[in-house]
Amino acid sequence: MKKKLVVVVSVFLVFLFLCMCLIPEIYDYIYGYFLFQGIAKNLTVNIKSDIDKAGNVAFWVFNNIEGFESYQRSLFTPVIDDNFLNIYKRGFGHCDQSAHVYATMMHLIGFESKLLMLKDDNGSSPHTVAVVKINGKFMIVDTAFKFIFLDKNKNIIGVDELENSEVFDDYLKVVEDARKVIRIPSSVPKLKPAWFKNGTYFETFPYMGWKKTLRKLYEKISAKFKTSCFFHRLSNLGHLSKYRITNDDIIYLNLIRQGLNG
Repeated sequence: MKKKLVVVVSVFLVFLFLCMCLIPEIYDYIYGYFLFQGIAKNLTVNIKSDIDKAGNVAFWVFNNIEGFESYQRSLFTPVIDDNFLNIYKRGFGHCDQSAHVYATMMHLIGFESKLLMLKDDNGSSPHTVAVVKINGKFMIVDTAFKFIFLDKNKNIIGVDELENSEVFDDYLKVVEDARKVIRIPSSVPKLKPAWFKNGTYFETFPYMGWKKTLRKLYEKISAKFKTSCFFHRLSNLGHLSKYRITNDDIIYLNLIRQGLNG
């Protein structure tokens, strides 16, 4: 029995090592998982209120993940799919990327969290925010414009309560000030409460659930082996183009940027 257990563990470790060597993104996820969990726990240690925990993590993201437009970064850095560790290493990202970092950190300390992709009047997604469930209600956190949707008494203002809300009016002022700094054209429509209410909730790794995560992991490993030199030697170099992939090669469990303009 012990020998079988040793064999199983050894095979698993070898498989994990090969995956990490062949697919650097997997190493990033494993390392980033424990790194972000440690940071989030340190930010919330000895804090009893869930709202205060969510706030502390939010302000850490506000201070450590800048927007793409802050220093004209969008002129030099393309829009890319990326995982939460690389976003942190860069220190900047689009709205959905910083929201992804926040949702990841909250998930790693036991909160249900997702991304909320706003949907405008044309059915497009102009912006993405994070949401975290506290006391049965989703609290909205806009990591791009650095705003938490709470009133003065720390009551959560949900998506169904944004219409004619003082909190949403304050939010629009913050957004407008930021737009002036980054010179967003006045022709770009202002955000509306309905865009939040009609938005789509989205989950990705690591808060998408293990079944979906394992499926995406399998897809990534399969794609990597299909494009490896070893695979092509065995199959036939003449069929190389059949298995060559382009954009699909960078999905690696993270589909945040699909169809977004945020």
